[in-house]
Amino acid sequence: MSPPEPADPPLLELTQRARRRLLGLAATLLGLLSIPYLVSDLAWLQPWRPGGNYVPFWNVVARQQAEREEREQRQQVEGFEELALSAEREVAGEGKPGVEEATQPGMLGSGESAARTARGSALRGDGSGVLDIGEGQPRVFPEYHRHPEDSGKLVMEIESPESLEHYFGQLTLTELKLPGAITRAGQWGDSVLGGDGLTHALRQHLQARFGDAGHGFHDLSRYSVGYVHHGVRFDDRGGWRSCEIIFKCRPDAHYGYGGVHSSSPGGAESAWRTNGKSPGDKVSRFELWYAKAPDGGRFQVRIDEGVTRTIDTRASVLTDAVEVFSVPDGPHSFEVRSAGNGLARGYGVVLERTVPGVVWDELSLIGSFTQRLDYQDAEHLGWQLRRRNVDLMVFIFGGNDVQREFGDLKTTMLPYENEYSRVIRKFRAGRPEASCMVMSLIDHGAREENSVRTRSIVPRLVSSQRRVAQAQGCAFFDTFHAMGGEDSIGRWYQARPQLAAPDFAHPTPAGQAVIATLVYRALMKRYAEFRERMTGQPLPPQEAYNESDPAPAAALTPEPDPARSRSVP
Repeated sequence: MSPPEPADPPLLELTQRARRRLLGLAATLLGLLSIPYLVSDLAWLQPWRPGGNYVPFWNVVARQQAEREEREQRQQVEGFEELALSAEREVAGEGKPGVEEATQPGMLGSGESAARTARGSALRGDGSGVLDIGEGQPRVFPEYHRHPEDSGKLVMEIESPESLEHYFGQLTLTELKLPGAITRAGQWGDSVLGGDGLTHALRQHLQARFGDAGHGFHDLSRYSVGYVHHGVRFDDRGGWRSCEIIFKCRPDAHYGYGGVHSSSPGGAESAWRTNGKSPGDKVSRFELWYAKAPDGGRFQVRIDEGVTRTIDTRASVLTDAVEVFSVPDGPHSFEVRSAGNGLARGYGVVLERTVPGVVWDELSLIGSFTQRLDYQDAEHLGWQLRRRNVDLMVFIFGGNDVQREFGDLKTTMLPYENEYSRVIRKFRAGRPEASCMVMSLIDHGAREENSVRTRSIVPRLVSSQRRVAQAQGCAFFDTFHAMGGEDSIGRWYQARPQLAAPDFAHPTPAGQAVIATLVYRALMKRYAEFRERMTGQPLPPQEAYNESDPAPAAALTPEPDPARSRSVP
């Protein structure tokens, strides 16, 4: 018999010595890996962490990509820091560049008669409310020559710019310096507008280029400690009872253009003065916006510490009214006082000029959820918007709706989209010809371990706001991605100057100025594109300031109980 064939040799046979070496290498590796966990300065070398958003072995498999992204983010933040410093230098300087203006001094008057006198023969004889361009004035869009800022580097473009054509058309008339061509925008928002930082910066940019037509609308009382305006000196001397739309405290749903109703049976007083430097150093038209009612009291208005005029607000039915005072274009002071004989109800005042220029109204509703704007009576709101001649309505909300992250918006955004759509439909129905733009909320973050992460609902809110804007025919500006997108609020907080507050939910004044600059550049790029496209086309009709539209009447409802006026529904 032949001997048996030898068995196949094992593929890998570890001797006792080899096993000892392998175990020693494993122990050495484990020892090396444990060092970053024992030495805090080497924590960045840790290959794995339990929980959080940490990627295992990121420093091995993704470090180069992470470093590249960090460099790009740092470059963007450095650009924002430079923007903020530029804004600080402008504020600290001697004001904006000079703008050619044709002043139209008037005389002290009141009511509709003074307003009609101010605009006089500019109206067509057919009573259409459209200004006659007149002989020698351009009737078509002239050839457009771009400004340097029209072609600057953009961080974010405005989507659906065709929705801004009415605003750009009126802005063209203003840039051509046609008499009476004032282009007005109203911006409603939550606390991101608080302190007038964002809106003031936008106002400065636009007025420096197109002309200073005045400060614009201002609430009658300081309804919140955060309600502060730049470019005007305001003194709330007390006595007002403020009813904000966010508390649903008006049974008649009349909250006025700014969403704040102020009332007093007598003794309340507020005062406004022009600022020491431009913008805000001149006024030629002062308006008091108020309500008439069967139990209406009296207002007293005094200009430049001169003669006091009394306004009786008693009427058979509840209705809105505006009293207009024309003054020589220049520095002035205005005082409004409730003078008893009933309940004086007011919404705010307007400080404007009658020269071609731009106005950008700040209409902050600090602490407001988006849907609270739907509390306005539709006819009342429509009259306010038409009376103000708003050419552009801008909305920036969502910061307070972040709180619904684990509530009704945990799994679906449909409730929010329905709410926001109703709000915009109501505003657009009040003045359909006006342009509309939605700005997304800014980034909101929360601390996780040693970093600040974007709250999960924020990108979903941004997407919902984009869908609402598209569905309702509004332009859209993605503020969230303009400031850097995911986790940008933490980077803004670390920037110098600091661009975000420690709550990771609000921009600082420097951050507001950066956002305003990003929006302004995006607006001007789209404006330049519009002007180039429209060369040779007929100019749009120029509207006269709407002062003759009768206010809607409504049945007077009882005043709310003061003890319950601030209860949230």
